Amino acid sequence: MIPGYFVTIEADECLRLLGEGSIGRVAWASSRGLQVLPVSYTLVGNAVVFTIAEGTVLDELTQPVDVAFEVDDLDVSTSTGWSVMAQGRTAPFAGDPDALRSLPWVPGHNDVPVAVELGFLAGRSVSAETH
Repeated sequence: MIPGYFVTIEADECLRLLGEGSIGRVAWASSRGLQVLPVSYTLVGNAVVFTIAEGTVLDELTQPVDVAFEVDDLDVSTSTGWSVMAQGRTAPFAGDPDALRSLPWVPGHNDVPVAVELGFLAGRSVSAETH
């Protein structure tokens, strides 16, 4: 086994890392049971914003729903990386529509913007090196 260690990431660094990402996973207790689905997102202020397609299970997130949102960056070859988990509540995105231009490409017609107002951030980095 490779020796290593975890380091807690402070909230301001978690927010910075969220701002650098583009693909994350949103998790919630849906009407169909627990869901964990990937979404393409952008950070607008202190909110994670992504678009969904009407009529999908993600459409539930246009109403206020408690969710977890996770982003990570792991390098298997060096056994290093980080993971950030945010908790918050969803709401329709009411911000500047131009902010959505920074969303990465998303397949299909995902034209309903949803925001996750972040209430809690936690993160860890991992390194295979000993310290």
